[in-house]
Parts: sequence; structure tokens; C-alpha cells
Amino acid sequence: MKIGILTFHHSNYNYGAVLQTFSIYKLIETLGYESYIINYTPSVYSVRKKTAASIVAMLGFEFEKFRRRSIPRILHKTETADELKRLNEILDGFVVGSDQVWRYRTDTNSLYKYYLNFVDDEKVKIAYGASFGLNYWDADKETTLNVKKLVKRFDAISVREESGVKICKDIFGVESVNVLDPTLLLDKKYFHELADTQTKQTKQKYLAYMLLDDSKQNELFFREIASNNKFKFIGINGKKIWSKKNFFFFKSVNKWLNYIKHSEIVITDSFHCTVFSIIFRKKFICLANPHRGVTRLENLLKLLKLETHFCLGINQFEATKMMVEINYNEVEEILNKEKIVSINFLKNSLSLIKLK
Repeated sequence: MKIGILTFHHSNYNYGAVLQTFSIYKLIETLGYESYIINYTPSVYSVRKKTAASIVAMLGFEFEKFRRRSIPRILHKTETADELKRLNEILDGFVVGSDQVWRYRTDTNSLYKYYLNFVDDEKVKIAYGASFGLNYWDADKETTLNVKKLVKRFDAISVREESGVKICKDIFGVESVNVLDPTLLLDKKYFHELADTQTKQTKQKYLAYMLLDDSKQNELFFREIASNNKFKFIGINGKKIWSKKNFFFFKSVNKWLNYIKHSEIVITDSFHCTVFSIIFRKKFICLANPHRGVTRLENLLKLLKLETHFCLGINQFEATKMMVEINYNEVEEILNKEKIVSINFLKNSLSLIKLK
């Protein structure tokens, strides 16, 4: 059975987006299906955005290398509605997610595609870990009605945050299940294997630093923290050119994982950098930015009883908490119970394809 996955696979600067794509792709494969990534990328219309995207693509060539090597079944690029429609002829079922695929955006032409508007009625449609990005729905009335019609066509819906369950019920009138991000479902051996393709970067103990919403003030603050603890300070995102526009010479995906795996402590505001800190059983502090949206981080850390490793800005940061050992046996006990729920949802949802 051939399963088409629609997600944000195309990023050339977001490690989490590429690794969650790899995870859902591999996970469906391990359940006995053939996974295919639907190669759709939303169009960029303004000259300015096209130029920025081109620069990021050049600087982020390592992401394309990773996709070619680790996600081999990416379909031919689909640009038009007709091309997407023709996928019904070669795929047996469709999965959308994970990531913020259901977040409202004014480009409704693209938005509706992530609600599988191109999929035939008789095909099984599954949302796995779809995220609205925010803990509320802020679309206009017409868009909301259109999305509601599309959501009601789904055979099974799961979302990544508790707030998403509420949005599904209150706004769209459908039931959904709260599931784990696919990176937390896949056997961690895959991530160790990816990380271990690189040799350990330094013998010196180091603080791994990755803030998506970085500032000179934040960087200097944590450089001093690292120095006080006799740690080397390493920015794991890549060599900064202009962080405001994501202009970095990005490290490879494997090297990024390697840096997290061998770090002494991780400082980040990234959801997936937090996830991989947990997967590799590292000490970490999540310095979240409320303007970016903190719901998914709060949900995850609350679930795993790691709220003390979360703070909003350096004003809340407590250096003493940074080096507290985490009881990862307890964390993994909680995760293992949640994994059963999430994997069973995916198994049961995919089994519907054989019944249709």
C-alpha cells in the first residue's frame, strides 16, 4: 500500500521540519507501508521573498543532501492542482502532518491543500500530529467554513497540542486525538545512527546553543554562562551571516544531531532541538519566545514533568537549574506510555485503507 505524506519537507533551514519528515516517513515504513513524500512547496510570489528563498536554498544545501540520502521516495515536484489531483491514481492513502501544517495563513490556495482538498472522497485521509501553531483559530468566516468542510472529510484526525483538540471540536465540530511528534515515536537508534556518521566535534565540554530568535544580548549572556562553567560555547545552527533572515552557512543535519548528542548542556528556543535534547538524554534549558508560540513546548514539558527546564527569556533564567540532572528513566517511562497511544492511532488509521 502506497501512502502519500504531505508535510513541510522542503525547508532548507529548519532541522526540525526535515527530521520530523524523516520520522513520519520511516515510521509508516516500519508499519509495513510504502511511504512517499508529496513534493509540494507553496509558491512564493514577491521578488523579495523569492530572492531570500534562493539565498537560503544555496546556504542550506546540506538539507537537500540529507533529503536525497535519507528520504529517497520523494515524488516528482507537484505545482498545480491538476498535478496534485493525479496523485489519487498512484497513492492508496494520504497523511498530512506533522508540523504546523494546519496553521492559518492568508494564502488560502496553499492552506486548503494542507487540508487535502485535492484528495478524492473515497481515499483515506489521515491527519497525524497536525498543528494549528497557535492555541486559537484566527481565520475569517469564509475560510473557516471552507476548512470545516475539508476537515469533516478526514477519516482520522490527530493533533500535536491539547489546544488543537479543542479547536477541532469547538471550531470544526470534529473529534481528534492528541499525539506525540513523530520524532518521539521513531526508534532512537535511527537518530544515533545519523549523529554517529560524524566524529565527535571536540573533546572539550561545551554548551550547545541554538536560539531561533537570537539577539546579541542573549548570546553574550550565555557565552558568559559557558565561560563561568568552563564550557566551550558552540552555536550549532551554523555560521551566522544574518540571523534575522535565516542566512547561515548551515551545518549538516547529521552534524547538528551530533552536536546535541555530545553536548554538556543545550540552550534553545526550538521545539525540535528540545526534543532531541530529550532523545539524547541531555541537560537543557528551553528559553521560549511567546511571540513565536509556546503551546507545543509547554504541552511537551508539562507531559514529561520537565516544566522547570522552561523559561520565558533570560530574565527568568536560573543558572542553578541549568546543571540539574534529569531523571530520564522517569521521562522515558511517561514517553513509552504515550508512544503506545500515538502508534496505535497511526496503525488503526492506516488500516482503514484496506477496508475502503
